[in-house]
Amino acid sequence: MNANLKSIILMIIAMGCLTLTDMLIKIASQTLPIGQVMIFYGVGALVVFWGLLSIKSESIRLTPLTNTAVIWRNVGDLISVNSMFLALVFVPLSTIGAVIQAVPLLVTAAAALFLGEKVGIRRLFAIFTGFVGTLLIIQPGAAGFDITVTLVIFAAVGMALRDIATKLVRENFSTLLLSFYSCFLFIFSGIILLIIDGNPAIPAMDNVIILTAMIFAGCLGFFLMTEAVRLGDMSVVIPFRYTRLLFSIVAGVLILGEQVNAIMLIGSALTIFSGLPKAPLKIFLKTSNGDAPNRIIIKEDNKNANIT
Repeated sequence: MNANLKSIILMIIAMGCLTLTDMLIKIASQTLPIGQVMIFYGVGALVVFWGLLSIKSESIRLTPLTNTAVIWRNVGDLISVNSMFLALVFVPLSTIGAVIQAVPLLVTAAAALFLGEKVGIRRLFAIFTGFVGTLLIIQPGAAGFDITVTLVIFAAVGMALRDIATKLVRENFSTLLLSFYSCFLFIFSGIILLIIDGNPAIPAMDNVIILTAMIFAGCLGFFLMTEAVRLGDMSVVIPFRYTRLLFSIVAGVLILGEQVNAIMLIGSALTIFSGLPKAPLKIFLKTSNGDAPNRIIIKEDNKNANIT
C-alpha cells in the first residue's frame, strides 16, 4: 500500500478514535474534576506507550526533547491539550467537531509561513471562506454566544502548530517516542488544573470503565494521527481531518442528545469546502521502492482513471 493511501486510512481511523475519546472525556468530566481526568489520561497513556516501546525494544532517549521541532510540537500540544479538555467541559461535542475543522486552514497558512509553501489567490480565498464558515459556527454576534467556544479556537491553533512541527521532526525519532513524551504534558496540565479546581474524587466503577476506554481510544487515535501526518503528504492527509466533524455530529446528536442548527451546518460546509485541495479528485500515489511515483489521476471532467 502506498504512503498517501495508508496515511488517509490512518487519519480516518484516528479521527473516529479521537471523537470517541472526546465523548468519554465529556461524560467523565460530569462527575470528576477535569484535571483529574487529564491526569488519568496522561498516566494511562504513559503506561501504554512505555509498554509499546518496551515491546519494540526501543530505548527512551532524551535527545528529542532538545530538538527544536519537537519543542515546538510540545508547545502546540500543550496549547491544544489544555484548551480541548476545558472545552469538552463547557462546549457541545458537535460544536467542537465543527470548529476544529479550521485546523487544515491554519496548517495551510502555517505551511506558507514556516515551510515555504506557496499560497496563491485561490488558497487565500479558501482561507477567507473558512474564516467565514468558522464565524457562522461560533456565531459571535448572536444573543446566545458562549465565550467558552473560544477555547476550541485555541485548541485548533495548538493542533495546527503541532501538525506543522510534527512534519519537521527528524525521522529517527519514532512516533511512539514522540507520543510517549506528549503524555507528560497531560499529567502536568492535569496537576495544575486539579490544584486550581481542587476536590479530587475516587471514581466509581462505571467511571473506571469510561476512563480506561478513554485512555486506549486516545492512545490509538493520537498515535495513528501522528503516524498519518509523518507518513503522507500534508496536502493529501490533512483534509481527511474533516471526518471528525461527521463523527462528532453523530455522537453529539445520537448519544449526547445535542442539537445542531442550520447555521452551524452551513458554516461547517463552508469550512470543509474551503479546506479541500485544489483538485479534490486527484490523488498522487507513490511507489514503495522509491522510483518515480505512479499517479492515479481522476480528472474532474473525465470519469476515466489514467494511470501513468
